[in-house]
Amino acid sequence: MTFVLKSGSSGNTAEVDDSNRVQAFSTSQTDSTARAINGDSFNINTETVTLTTATASALLYVRNDDTVDWIVPRVFYNAETSTGGTGGWLAEILANPTDGTLIDSGTTITPHNFNFGSPKVLSATTLKGVEGSTVVGDDVRISTIIPASGTRVLIGFDSVVLATGSSLCIRITPPTDNTSMDIQVGLNLHRRV
Repeated sequence: MTFVLKSGSSGNTAEVDDSNRVQAFSTSQTDSTARAINGDSFNINTETVTLTTATASALLYVRNDDTVDWIVPRVFYNAETSTGGTGGWLAEILANPTDGTLIDSGTTITPHNFNFGSPKVLSATTLKGVEGSTVVGDDVRISTIIPASGTRVLIGFDSVVLATGSSLCIRITPPTDNTSMDIQVGLNLHRRV
């Protein structure tokens, strides 16, 4: 019995070498790249927020209002040098906060599609906080001490999952004695479709 592997679109058949191996050429790409090509990959960024104390401020709230899970492969923190602050600062990711000034009165921000030609938008609640914004629920899942201000930090995951209806918050505590530190916090995500 002979079996022929044939393309349904071009009619081409597969080549088999002398050792009975099918010859093929393939390309591969990351899941994030495949999702970006399909318009299902997004960046959520607070842009610049000025922190004027050394106390914790909840700066980013993201809730999945979508019908599919999201994969979060990266968070990032871009911090200018602190005025007056000494030592490191703290970045925390909290799971499923329930209330607080960030959730009650934060500024809505728009997730940006990594495929600049895609009209797709993300079904999400995305809020930006200010100095002193709070959240209720202290379920810290990821905590990072950053040894100095005036730095850019990318933290890669494999991978954080935000299921439908779940949420996260990024909270920043500047260095001791801080009186002014500009910071941007954000994350990249893609829809699991």
